[in-house]
This record gives sequence, structure tokens and C-alpha cells, in this order.
Amino acid sequence: MNCRAIEPLLLAERDGVLAPNQYAALDQHVADCPACRQMRASISAAMADFQTDAAHVPLPDIHNEWQALHARLNGAGTARPEKRRRLAPVIWFGASLATAAAIAFAFRTPQNATPKAETTTEVASAEFVEAGNANASTMVYVDKESGWLVVWATDSAAERSI
Repeated sequence: MNCRAIEPLLLAERDGVLAPNQYAALDQHVADCPACRQMRASISAAMADFQTDAAHVPLPDIHNEWQALHARLNGAGTARPEKRRRLAPVIWFGASLATAAAIAFAFRTPQNATPKAETTTEVASAEFVEAGNANASTMVYVDKESGWLVVWATDSAAERSI
């Protein structure tokens, strides 16, 4: 047998599931192959370390742990926390609306402004609109009567959670 075929047998030997003929083939190959002999020794040392460590792990008292679990499942001595409404979507939506209102306020036309001698048509525009949430969709609209630039931002996730 070659080393590639022996590797699974070394691991199966660790689990104790080898047939007698497989065990004999493994022993014969390991006697002739120093690399596989070293791998077998490494596996044996690792298993011995594991068994030593496992023997020193403190185990809790099963009866006490079961009682504690049973009490937690039944809710004994603990009040259930109230469901709190998540505030983050409301804040993001509010921030988007505040941004839109600030932009609209910045581009508003004052009502008591003196009329210009020349009649020129000014069109409000926005080169860049940033909403508070990267997933929000924005809409920019210019009102023809007032000349106001209206920016509307919606966050579909916030709408679903409200």
C-alpha cells in the first residue's frame, strides 16, 4: 500500500474501527515507512494529550444544571423584557426629511424680494443629493409655481418597520 491509502487507515485506527486485515496492512506499511510511522506517533501523542485534558475538565452537576435550565424556560424569577421599538429607522427617516427640508429652505424664493428689472427665468437645481441612509431612494422636484426645489428621500426598510 502507498502512503495516500494509509492515511485514512491511521485515522480509522484512532477511532478503533479497523478490520483485522486492514490493521495488518497498516502495521506492515508503518514498519517500512518512516513518514507514516511519524504520523502514527503524532496522532497517538495528540490523542493522549486530548484524553489527559478531557479527564481534567470539571463537569457541572447535571441535576443543578437541569433545574436552572428548567427555571429559565419557565421564566421563574425573571420578568420578560418588554418589546422595544427600534428607534434607528425613525432616526434615519427623520434625518432624510431634515436634509430635504434644509435643501428646500436654502433654495426657496423670498416673498418680499423686490422684483428684478430684467425678467430672467431661474431654475433651481441640485447636482448632488445625499440621504442619511445609503439604501434610501431620493427624488428631486422643482415646483413651477413657487420655484422651490423639493427633495424627498424614502427608506423602504424604515417604511416597513413603522
